[in-house]
Amino acid sequence: MPYMAISDYKFGMDRRRPRVSGIPGTLWNLKNAHITRGGDIESMKKFVPTFSLPDNTFGLGQINGQIWVFGSADIAASMPSGVQYQRLQDPGGAAMTRVLSNNTFDRKHYVVAEFSNGFIHHFYDGVRVTDWDTVADGNTNVTILAEYMASKINASTTVEATSFGAKVNVTANTPGTAFSISSATVDGGANPDQTLIVTTLQPNVAEVAEVRATGTITVTGGTTDPGVNTITATVDGVALTAAPVDFISSPGATANALAVQINNLTSTHGYSASAAGPVVTVRAAVGLGAAPNGDVVASIVTGDVTASTANMAGGVTYVAPVAQVSQATFGGTFQAADRFTLTIDGTDYVATGRAAGYGTFAFTYKSREYITAGSLLQYSELNDPDDFATGSGTATGTGSINLSSDSEGSERLTAIAPYQNSLAIFSQSQIRTYSINTDATLNSYEQTIENTGTFAPRSVVAYGNIDVFYLDMTGIRSIQSRDVTNAPVVDDAGSAIDTFVQEWAASLSDDVVQRAVGAIEPIDGRFMLAIGERVYVLSYFPKAKITAWSYYEPGFAVSDFLRVRNRLYARDGDTIYLYGGRTGQTYPDAGETPIAAELPFANAQSIATFKQWLAFDMACSGTWHVDLLPDPNDETKTIEVGNISKTTYGLPDIAVVGEFPLFAMSLTCESGGRATLSNMAFHYETTRAG
Repeated sequence: MPYMAISDYKFGMDRRRPRVSGIPGTLWNLKNAHITRGGDIESMKKFVPTFSLPDNTFGLGQINGQIWVFGSADIAASMPSGVQYQRLQDPGGAAMTRVLSNNTFDRKHYVVAEFSNGFIHHFYDGVRVTDWDTVADGNTNVTILAEYMASKINASTTVEATSFGAKVNVTANTPGTAFSISSATVDGGANPDQTLIVTTLQPNVAEVAEVRATGTITVTGGTTDPGVNTITATVDGVALTAAPVDFISSPGATANALAVQINNLTSTHGYSASAAGPVVTVRAAVGLGAAPNGDVVASIVTGDVTASTANMAGGVTYVAPVAQVSQATFGGTFQAADRFTLTIDGTDYVATGRAAGYGTFAFTYKSREYITAGSLLQYSELNDPDDFATGSGTATGTGSINLSSDSEGSERLTAIAPYQNSLAIFSQSQIRTYSINTDATLNSYEQTIENTGTFAPRSVVAYGNIDVFYLDMTGIRSIQSRDVTNAPVVDDAGSAIDTFVQEWAASLSDDVVQRAVGAIEPIDGRFMLAIGERVYVLSYFPKAKITAWSYYEPGFAVSDFLRVRNRLYARDGDTIYLYGGRTGQTYPDAGETPIAAELPFANAQSIATFKQWLAFDMACSGTWHVDLLPDPNDETKTIEVGNISKTTYGLPDIAVVGEFPLFAMSLTCESGGRATLSNMAFHYETTRAG
């Protein structure tokens, strides 16, 4: 008896082709599991709640294996045992709202944080880096401020913002749905003349559904005498029937006959009719809206037939929805410390010129702190990460590289990563590599990779020294060396799930996607990228030729990852989770994070041949519920195979009943502990060609 075997799943999820065209060894879907080094499906480990934090802490960091969090409040005494706290304060006393970036230099934290008053500050070892006030003031202008304000507004799910010059245009995402918008300013300097004026470029226009105009003809009396007692009607002089309609037994029957005759000519005159008792309601054609209102409805009767009419009325013309567009214009004397607020639907978006010029991503490399600030790569004094003012232009001094001068493009820089012996500098649509030396005068531009980059700075993760993963607008990508010259090239590492990732990202706000965070899991080296409440996982084992994507839905949204030696921590809100628990081998409880494994349609390499499917075998651990899908045109049709909890080879056959050329499989597992799925086989007999 022939059989079809699926021996492993080493290619993971693949959405590049329709499910009906899948390749053996791929998966259509794999949730809450990943692929092992041998190509088996294995359940994810549990994210074990490990630390409960007080309110108003942010981020995750580590020094010497100790976990740190950050905030502006005086709450160090409230920290749980095992978590350190560093207080970082705004000079004006504003509360911290977010950690934008943090890394370590000489075993001390370098943190970039945002505050409720719109300001951004840098801190080294808990002390504010005041040099950045001067640096930021020199990096900004009103155009940069407007761009920065627009980027903050784009955290909204209801509006979209774009900037040009000193103006920010705010457009409703849903045409016809209005938003409220107002502005406020606070003087931060010597000239209290700053303004932020909001005007309406396009008022909101709500959608108005069309209502077809109607008139009536009411048959009030008559007797049956064919050809003598008749009725017909017109609207605005247009005949509604081809010939008069005889009175039939009663006003109601006659009204019904009249309506039928009107509908027989709808294609000619456009009117339609319905009858209810003696009343015929005449409806104008679709698309005329209010135009027919007032048109005269006339009845033409003969013999003893009597009728009354009501003219066309009630029509409403369709109005297409139009998106509201408002414009905010910055005015007055530009001062970097002035504060501007746009309030949209009750949410405040606060920006200052100084914050717009501040660096937002910090990275330690070759004894300096490197910061992305607008289109500048700013670097500190050698061996002095809080000095951005000394010895500018010298071998050991501070300085900056204007990336917009080395290659075309002036987009705001987003992230930095090591690539071989260089730095890869990201913007949203470009990656530039630079050779960096401790002697700053020897720094040099190498190459630009066009039409790729990232808008999610914390998605950028170096894998060793030769690969960098990141989230691009099109999906998950990586930089790799192309050939013996080590020239960088973009690898489509995530192409197998591009459409899957794009659909998920489209369901989230820009702000959520931009906060995507990546990590390398320390035990098996899997790349993990958290976007909202989903974690995409790449199991990459080159020697075994395994490149397999899957995803986890742990039940929370990861805001931060932290790798500490051989442990991976994840944060959501005020809870820190440990992947796999303290032993690294803790798996979810029963029903906690069910596995879903869906296979593409398989056909035993004979897609057009009908087969009598007879039996099924599989090798697994844990209890798997197995369904078979026989119809690629209707995936709701299923044949239940049953629950399988052990390897079935050599045991009595598990019967499968059906004759069809191809099928797909859907398997779920809610068992507690570790569950695996290694392979499966399907026994069949060929019956006929399709």
